[in-house]
Amino acid sequence: MTTLPSRLVTPVHRYYALRAVGWTTDQLIQFLLPVLAYQATGELSWSGIVLAAQWVPRLLSLPAAGLLADRFPEQRIYWVNDLVRVVLGAVATVFAVVLESQAFAVVIVFALLAGICCEQVLVAGEKLAGTLVAPKDMHRAQSVLSGIEQGTLLLAPVIGGALLLTGPVPIVAVVAGLFGVSLLLSLSLPRGSYTGGPRPVPSEGSAGRRLLRDSVTGVRNVVRIPVLRTIVLATMCINIMLGLIQGAAPALADRYGRSEGALGLVYSVAGLVAMVTLTAAPRLIRRFGFLGVAATSAVVQGVVFIALGPTTGFFFFAALVAVFMAGDSVFSVVIRTLRLRVVASEEFGRTVAAVSLLNFLSLPLAGGLLAVAGHTVPLVVLIPVAGAAALAGLTVLMTRLKRYMAAEPALFATEQPAVEADRPAPAVPSSM
Repeated sequence: MTTLPSRLVTPVHRYYALRAVGWTTDQLIQFLLPVLAYQATGELSWSGIVLAAQWVPRLLSLPAAGLLADRFPEQRIYWVNDLVRVVLGAVATVFAVVLESQAFAVVIVFALLAGICCEQVLVAGEKLAGTLVAPKDMHRAQSVLSGIEQGTLLLAPVIGGALLLTGPVPIVAVVAGLFGVSLLLSLSLPRGSYTGGPRPVPSEGSAGRRLLRDSVTGVRNVVRIPVLRTIVLATMCINIMLGLIQGAAPALADRYGRSEGALGLVYSVAGLVAMVTLTAAPRLIRRFGFLGVAATSAVVQGVVFIALGPTTGFFFFAALVAVFMAGDSVFSVVIRTLRLRVVASEEFGRTVAAVSLLNFLSLPLAGGLLAVAGHTVPLVVLIPVAGAAALAGLTVLMTRLKRYMAAEPALFATEQPAVEADRPAPAVPSSM
């Protein structure tokens, strides 16, 4: 029997596969929930409500995710959460069969609970990259990870579009099966590889107090590091636009007389365009620098989003979504690499948890905006107004980022010595 080349079965490649399965499942849930809500009610406001509801438990669980990532091996966090999600999926499948008339509610509850576990492995997965990937290869690894993440935008809507034709039970069964694959992959990773620096010594007091203390520490780290603070605010602006696209897309597709399957095709094409764009990301960063790439992609996303409101053709709508996703993929390479450079390794878990909490806070805000304004403000007005506000904010933030990065040119050079490049560096001194 022919064996696979060793380079295809290294821990790094299994790690890539693990992240691919996780992102596919997460994107599948995010695609399905707003569509199912709009399909069941025909109301844009319900799409917004579901979009907001799926992110609330995720956000509430993020502080615990940072605490766990700083105190336990990343693999153990994966094992526990994947096992919990598999069990939840099995239980939800049974309930969806038994309570057929309430199957939609079962899918919603399952997705909300699974989302809590998704945030636990998100922080652990980010930290695991620093454990398995050599520092000199980190920016290339982040490009690969961004490509994988964008690839899930290609694959998940295809799966989701097909599942929409089958009903709630297959949806739950397929998602639970993907969680099972993630469990097997996490079990295949090397054990005992905790390298996150000295483990924090548990302080006196209850676990709740320690959790609150760690959450406050993470937020303070974000606030006191100028570059990190700026890219977090920029990401929040972009995520508000992304959340509005996710929540409003079913209504936009319906406006053009297209089905949910056509919407899945739009997302798939957008994912393909984003993947192709990512192949140029490392070269663009080397030539134009982190700031040039980040600023260009942010401005492009703002302009394209504004154009989504008044557009009247389905294919033009699809093209604009593809350009937006392409810009988002390149922007994510920049922010991930910068984040690894400015956050100290011993503070990485709690800081990334705070970063994720702040970044994702914009998604339920977008859902809430749709829930409140969906009945009264037409999308042709709501989208351009929100886009103009986001674009103005991004312009100010990119100007500030230029000033902060100019103060530390060596840290943000696109080419660094091999032993220093892209490792989690000591935190940049605060300007505050």
